Amino acid sequence: MNKNEEIISASAMLLSIAKADDNLDNKEIESIKDIIKDFFQLSNDSKIDKLVDIAQNKLNESTDIFEFGRALNNNWSYEDKVDFICCTFEVGYSDGDLHYFEEHIIKKIATILNVNHQDLIQSKSDMKKIFS
Repeated sequence: MNKNEEIISASAMLLSIAKADDNLDNKEIESIKDIIKDFFQLSNDSKIDKLVDIAQNKLNESTDIFEFGRALNNNWSYEDKVDFICCTFEVGYSDGDLHYFEEHIIKKIATILNVNHQDLIQSKSDMKKIFS
């Protein structure tokens, strides 16, 4: 898997959280772009915009987020996965409220990435402190 495919898969998973409550707002999109920029250490904003747009299209065409997770599972360390779960909560809280549909998708992502429940709870707690 090349780096762009990895970024697209991660973006698609983050977008699935933002879309979970049927309200994809600009705060969530900007949060996702900031996360992708930091997580993958990118500096080219137009490239980030393009990759997030591609991820949006792939997500719209997909039937499940499992396909995106499988790709990341094979390439990331456990620590990367836990860091990414923190990022998923960042997206969930970015519009001011973690909707239960968003939390459901985050739990699904944690399961796909084989992140244990204790680390999921810790990530949620850490992000809740930042966003409250």
